[in-house]
Order: sequence, then structure tokens, then C-alpha cells
Amino acid sequence: MAVRLGIDIGGTFTDITVLEEGSGRIVATKVPSRHDDPGGALIDAVERGLALAGADTGEVSMLVHGTTIVTNAVLERKLPATALVTTEGFRDVLEIGRHFRADMYDLQQDKVEPVVPRERRLCVAERMSAAGEVLVEPDHGAVVALREPIRDGGARAVAVCFLNAFVNPANEALVRDWLRQAVPGVHVAASHEVCREIREFERMSTVVLNAAAMPLVTAYLEDIAPRVRALLPHAAVLLMQSNGGSLTVGAARDYPVRMITSGPAGGALAVQRLGAATGRSNLLGVDMGGTSTDISLIHGGELRMSTEGGIAGLPVKVPMIEINTIGAGAGSIAWLDERGGLHVGPHSAGADPGPAAYRRGGTRPTVTDANLVLGRLHPDRFVGGEMRVDLGAARAAIADAVAAPLTMSLEQAAAGIVRIANANMERALRVSSAEKGYDPRDLALVAFGGAGPMHAAALAKAVGIPTVLVPERPGVFSAVGLMMSDIRHDYVRTRLLRRAEIAGDALDALFRGLDGEAHAALQRDGVGADARRLQRSADMRYVGQAYEVNVPVPAGALDDRAAAALIAAFHNLHQQLYAHHHPDKPVELVSGRVAAIGVMAPPEPRRRPAAAGAAVRKERRAAYFEESAGAVTTDIYDRDALSAGARLAGPAIVEQADSTTVIHPGQRARVDAVGNLLIEVGS
Repeated sequence: MAVRLGIDIGGTFTDITVLEEGSGRIVATKVPSRHDDPGGALIDAVERGLALAGADTGEVSMLVHGTTIVTNAVLERKLPATALVTTEGFRDVLEIGRHFRADMYDLQQDKVEPVVPRERRLCVAERMSAAGEVLVEPDHGAVVALREPIRDGGARAVAVCFLNAFVNPANEALVRDWLRQAVPGVHVAASHEVCREIREFERMSTVVLNAAAMPLVTAYLEDIAPRVRALLPHAAVLLMQSNGGSLTVGAARDYPVRMITSGPAGGALAVQRLGAATGRSNLLGVDMGGTSTDISLIHGGELRMSTEGGIAGLPVKVPMIEINTIGAGAGSIAWLDERGGLHVGPHSAGADPGPAAYRRGGTRPTVTDANLVLGRLHPDRFVGGEMRVDLGAARAAIADAVAAPLTMSLEQAAAGIVRIANANMERALRVSSAEKGYDPRDLALVAFGGAGPMHAAALAKAVGIPTVLVPERPGVFSAVGLMMSDIRHDYVRTRLLRRAEIAGDALDALFRGLDGEAHAALQRDGVGADARRLQRSADMRYVGQAYEVNVPVPAGALDDRAAAALIAAFHNLHQQLYAHHHPDKPVELVSGRVAAIGVMAPPEPRRRPAAAGAAVRKERRAAYFEESAGAVTTDIYDRDALSAGARLAGPAIVEQADSTTVIHPGQRARVDAVGNLLIEVGS
């Protein structure tokens, strides 16, 4: 029987999901991540997952892999030395950036340092007009002469970004080829291959990040590829993109910037699939792991996409799922400032040394330690009992660092840590829902990640979301999404159309050209016509605005009526996003976009045996809840023993190998037909 694998390497754990394609049976588990050897953690996960599933390595047909290698390298600024070659006179665009201040009232704030320092930013005398006419051709000798400063600067990668290359890349392509010949062994990336769009700063930032990540990703793939090939001889290996699709190893090597949010994208995709399976079209996914929390919105059954994302203050102009990431996780460290104020995060204990309870050298209290002290985690059942944790060490860490300095009880200090961690996530939930024009009362919160279900019920109540949905395997849910990912390519063309130019004939020509490229790419991938899906959209704005709103464009031929409907849709979307619109003002179209999707058939949800009435608890123990102003007797349930239709009343705790779900006093829960746990949180 063919087997498909999804692997998500996180900061604390590496998750694996094993899918039997014929039966739809899913087996999931997790192993500790290895910071110094992520490929080793991947192999550990494969071996562990296949052993649990009773599957043979020769049966694996596909492995889809999500990784944070690019994300972490950018966040930690551990990128290889990179050079930039650009149009003469524009070497400082990367540093000047936009006239935007993160805090408009802080006169002392520091600007984000560019990835490429000025001494490695080199110029070429060339010029392309805004209409795509070659005004000055680059000189071959002058370009070849750049090899000396590139080598002297120790650059392992070079980014090439010329003015107006998005209109006509002829000059840029020439210089790219000449540099590859002049500096063999050095990675070279050109902006028109990575981001063929207007705005030189964002385009330059994107291609610089792509070039800087190329040596890292190439080395990583050269490490894991032979190991995976030796272990899984028949498996096709794909990597997760930030846009929710997968790409080949070769494409990942050339375009690593597409994997900036590779891991979180798998979780967002899984939330979308779950919504389709349960008939829920409006969902807010909350993925709380050991290091961070990732929040994604699905509205009307569709993921919110963005082409104006970024990381660590650096613009990344490639299509990606809109994910709001904050530094709040189960490993977030609790600390006191100089005035005695309690903070949680953004620094994390990670997997090594980990929380104090891990007894691996960590001494500072974390959110995990607080949940242990509050009785929400059982010290003998952590990760399904495969990992023992020390309750005494957790109590000592919180007592020394928080409770004693603040002269409060141990339980009050632990509850304060959880409350502050929740407050950090509450703000992020509002940013991703209400502040974007979506009423939280119309959403369901999907809680996943190792720690998500433990905090979800309190978060939903605070934000005003009425229902929490905890999937059957929340701790490895992102890995489930990875193995369901579609093949995806994104195409964009900038074409400025203003006022009356936004007409049927111009729109139809623009999108027919993009559709042709999309179909050709899917055909090269071997995707049949019946499995192809194209998603069209247009970047639009009011004349005079600097940034655009992405508006869906219908399929098929486009006429003047479709053009008028597109403009009306822009006005409505602008009203929703920004609480104002101006139907009497002229509109312009900036770029057309088409996403080419090769649909992978997801497994059908397996229905659970039904059982009426209340669930059977396995034990009771004391757990602390602020609603009860202290510890109360709490029912404990085994998730695997809950049948469809089972009902639970809070306070209750549901334990399983990969996560723990907390149901607060006054809340009720039930298990649906496919094993999801639904919590009604109340108003």
C-alpha cells in the first residue's frame, strides 16, 4: 500500500504524519528537534513514524517537508555573506527603503540593518526605461571585473537587481549569466526570476534574501537528499512553500525565499482542509508550539494571501499565506523587569535546554512549567508518557523567579504567567480578525500545535469567538497539512491600467497570457486538466495611493461588465479592510496575478464509532482555574477513548499523546462524527 509522509521541523519538536493512501488511516508522532542537525531529526521522525504505522520504507511514495531553516537564518541573522549588483546610482535603495517608522513617536529607534552592507553593494552602468526599452547595455568587461570585489568580500551569493527589470529583464539576465561564469561556485539570483513586480526596494529586498538563503538551503538539501534517498528509495521529495503549495527540491534550491513561512503554511492549509470537511467556511487557526504561535484566517473557505509580507522588518514580495507570528509558545520564558513587572516571552527555552521541568539545564520558568504547576499537565504523561518531566523543578523555578519576588503564592504566579501569555496571543487574534474587518462571533477557532488546545478555550472567550475546534491530532496538525498540499506556481505581471483603461479587452489579454503560463507549468508537472485550478486576482488602488488591495478576478473571458464588477469589488473590499471607500474616485490596476494549482486529492475523514451520552472519565485530579479562584476537582479524559457523540462538561482536561485540551468551568464540549472536539466557550 502506498504511503505518504508529512514532516514539520519545529523549534522544539519534529512532527511526522503517515498516511495510508488506500485506507485513509493516519498515524502521527513527534520526536525532539536537533538544532545542529535538522536532517537527523527528519530521519528520526521517518523511522519513528513508519515503525508506529507498521509500514515499510519501500512503500513511501511521497514526502512533503516543512522547514524553518530560512526563517531561523533570517531571524537570527545567520545568513552567508552576500553581494548585490544593481544599476549605477541605486546601490543605497536597499538601505534607504521606505519612509516608514515602526514607532512614529520614537526619535531614537534604530533602522533594520540591510542584509548586504554598503561595501558589498556593487554597481553596473546599465539602464532600462519604464517602457522596457534598453537605453544602456551592460559592458561585459565591467561585469567580469566585479569578481574581485565579490571574492574579496567573501560573498557566497550574489543578488542582481536592475531598475525596471520587471518590465524587460534582458540586461539583468545578461549580467546574471556573466557573473555565473565569472565567479563559479557562488550562487547568483536575479530579481526577475524571483519577483517580477513593480517597486525596486521590495524587489531588491526579496532577491537579496533569496540569494543569501541559497547556500544554506543548498547545503541542507545536499545533506538530507542522499539520506532520504537511501532510506526511502521510491519517494518523491517536495518542500512546502509559504503560499500553501509544494515545490521540488530543485526549485527549493533556486528559490528558497518561497519557503520563508514553510512550516506555518502547512498548518494554515490543514485548517482550510478541516473547514471544508466539516462545513465551516470561517475559521481562525491558532498554532501554538514550543517557540511561537502562528495565526491564520480562512474566510469564505479561502486562505488570506499576501504579497506584502516580511520577516524581521525585511520586505518579502512573494505570494504567501497571511500568517501572524508572535513570540509566544509553551517554552516562552517568564521574567521580571527592573520594576518588578512580569513578562512572558518573546525569548524561548526551546527544546534544549527547554523548560525547567525538562531537567536539561534550563532553570528559568516557562509557560509549560506554569501549566504543570496548575495541574493542567501530568508530569508522567508528557508527550504520551514518552518523556518524563519534573514537577518539582517547575515549582522551584516559578517560586524563585516570580512568586517570591512578587510575594504571591506559587499557583497565583503560575496563573499570572499563563494569563500574560494568553494576553499576548489575544492581541494577535484581534489583529488577525476584528482589525481586518472580520467579526470574531462569525468564526470558529481551530486550536492545534502541542500547546494550542491548552490555551484555546480561554483565548476564544476573551476575544468573543463562540466555538473552539480541536482536531483529532492537534499536536501534529501542521504535518497533516503538509501531506495534503497541492502543487502550486504563482505568476504576476505588472501592467498599470488607469480609469477607462480598466476595460474588458485589456483585462482579458492580461489574464489570458497569465493563464497560458499557468497551464504550461502544470502540464510540465504532469498535472492533468481535470486536476488543475487557476486562481486569478488583481492588485488595485485609488489613484495616488502607494499600496494596493488584492481583489479576486473571475475565471473565463472578461468583458466590460466584468471590468465594472471588478472595480465595484475593489471599493467594497477597501471599505471592509479600512472602514472607508470612495466610489467617486478613479481606480487603477497595478498587477494581474494567477495561481496555478495542481490539486492533490486529500484523504476522506474517517468517521468514529458513535456513542450517546456523557464521556467516561479515566480519573479526577485538582487543577487551578482563575474562574474558580483556586484549585478544583477536574475530570480527566483520554482522547483516544472518546467516541463520536460523547459529551463533556468543564472543568475538564482531555489528554492525548501529542497535546492536552483544557475545558474551563462552565464550558461544554462534544466529539463530532470525525473525531474533532468542539468546545462551546460561552459569551
